[in-house]
Amino acid sequence: MLTSVANAQPSPSAAVDRLYLAIARSDRPAAAAVLAADVQIFESGFVERSRDEYLAHHFEADAGFAQGVTRKVIKHSDQVAGNMALVLQETETAGSYEGKPVKLIGTETAVLRLQGGNWRIVHIHWSSRKPKQ
Repeated sequence: MLTSVANAQPSPSAAVDRLYLAIARSDRPAAAAVLAADVQIFESGFVERSRDEYLAHHFEADAGFAQGVTRKVIKHSDQVAGNMALVLQETETAGSYEGKPVKLIGTETAVLRLQGGNWRIVHIHWSSRKPKQ
């Protein structure tokens, strides 16, 4: 049974925001709530092929990183087509991690699917680079 997009809560962008908030708070249950069980996460040439794999392997490092930096969205767009959505973001991240300064420009793609009246992230692709000097 498909739920109407008009009745979906939260919006696709709000679901992505909830993931980042969960990571920043090191809140594993909140992250799990917004990730689809079959999520695939691509980052730096690596793939995590499920919510459980991400939460068991990479989540803790992401949470530690997020606690030392500030992430600012500089461009954002989203599109909804039926029960699927696409959220695109460009970000700036600055701060420190493991005692070293961090300054990164990031690009992010999130694909979401409407499940049970809520948007769940089914794919994320994170990419970053150092800013031009």
